Amino acid sequence: MAIGRKAFMKVNIAVKSEDNEMDWKEINSENDINDLLKTFGGFHDGVLREMHLWNDYYVDEDLRMDSGDGMLNAKVLFQRQGKEPSVIEIIFLGIDKINIVSTPPNYWYMIFDATWVYKEGLYYWAEVGDWEIEDNSVTWLSSQNIKWRSVDGWLGSKLRYGSSR
Repeated sequence: MAIGRKAFMKVNIAVKSEDNEMDWKEINSENDINDLLKTFGGFHDGVLREMHLWNDYYVDEDLRMDSGDGMLNAKVLFQRQGKEPSVIEIIFLGIDKINIVSTPPNYWYMIFDATWVYKEGLYYWAEVGDWEIEDNSVTWLSSQNIKWRSVDGWLGSKLRYGSSR
């Protein structure tokens, strides 16, 4: 795993009022990544349960377009068959790229090992171990900033970021 120190860019995000900002842990170093991997068992026996994307682009009530800062962000919910924590939420701020690969029919989806790489100002997360940045055969994300928190009460099939219909 190649992680380096990054030049931190503070990004303001709106977090729901029931969320406690003190619960979030920012990723700023290789030690922070190693702590997350150790805490969440390397994502072993885990699943990427949900993903919510947003940016600052919108059309206002007068039908005018506003571009905001133009950054794409994602909240991603991971569950695993392990305790303390069983569920974590990661916010990827300032996304550069997302590569999503669906599970083929008749296959079981599970994360056995994850890869974290820091390169040229971006953190990369991939759903497999020993992943290389050029490999688009798996799901992966890259972003400028990352923060995460434990949300152990979020096990099960209930969707947390919206409904399925």
